[in-house]
Amino acid sequence: ASTHSGYLDFLACELERVQHHGVLFAAQDFAGTFAIIQTIRDGRDKPLSDILHQLSLHFLNFDPPTIRRSLELSLRLWLTISIPSSDIHVGPVFAGERSIEWDANISLDTLLRPYFISYERLDTPTSHIKIDPAFTVAYLVNTCGLRLRWTDNIAEHLKLDLGRVSLTVYRHKICLIYHLNDQQSFPISGDLLEEMLDTVNLLFPFGDAATKQLLSKEGQRSMYSLGSCNRSRKIELNRYRYFREELEHLIDFFQGSPRTWKQLAFDRRNKLEWSAFWVGVMGTILALVSLISLPCTIIQTIYSIKAYNLAVAQERNGLGAG
Repeated sequence: ASTHSGYLDFLACELERVQHHGVLFAAQDFAGTFAIIQTIRDGRDKPLSDILHQLSLHFLNFDPPTIRRSLELSLRLWLTISIPSSDIHVGPVFAGERSIEWDANISLDTLLRPYFISYERLDTPTSHIKIDPAFTVAYLVNTCGLRLRWTDNIAEHLKLDLGRVSLTVYRHKICLIYHLNDQQSFPISGDLLEEMLDTVNLLFPFGDAATKQLLSKEGQRSMYSLGSCNRSRKIELNRYRYFREELEHLIDFFQGSPRTWKQLAFDRRNKLEWSAFWVGVMGTILALVSLISLPCTIIQTIYSIKAYNLAVAQERNGLGAG
């Protein structure tokens, strides 16, 4: 259950929306939603208008917007993708979030194919850059000050916002595994799903203590519990065709100048900056120690002079008495 907890929470949240706003949806329970998903799966090569017509025969007492709303919710639950119509939105919409509008005259396969192919990079890489093994999200968060935003939308994966210093990460690793095991009925390329899984393994390596601690803190233990899914951690940049550009942006952030005092203090990758920082710190400490000890030195000197004068006076008095 721990490996499925994140996705189960997502399902519960989405279905709770149906319970609270039941009159807005044609499917009132999970069975009805699953029936819609099955209809979409069976008609992946059919235009949306045909699917809506078929659903209208099943949901006789519901108007088109209500049926369309249930269809969009079903797509969110099955594909974890936001595919809203222009006048109907199901679920929360965040600023800058990617969404796809499904035209009534095209099929689901036709809709998604160009959208995800646009991620694809050159098939033949021009360089063989190896990624630093220290390149993990835990390092970026703990040392570089990066913030995480978790998403249920597969199209938002690895979106870096430099203005907010935040990275959006798709959190349903379990869905990637299930979709890979059911590629024949899933409309997204298996190669892309595998690469998404590889980016998760790259950025959240199984067996890394800092990663385990971070995911636990972020409430994403299920992602760590799934392990590496029998896939090795790929640190060669040319192995990534779909997400290479996203990783390049993140690597630039990783290799950039220190952004926080903590990064200056503990990031030893740039020996010159790290040494200069600690030399400066030690110089400041010595200066402070000197400033603090100066009054003590003055007082000690004054008392030494007084003691010397007293000793001289006592010696003179002794000689006079003699």
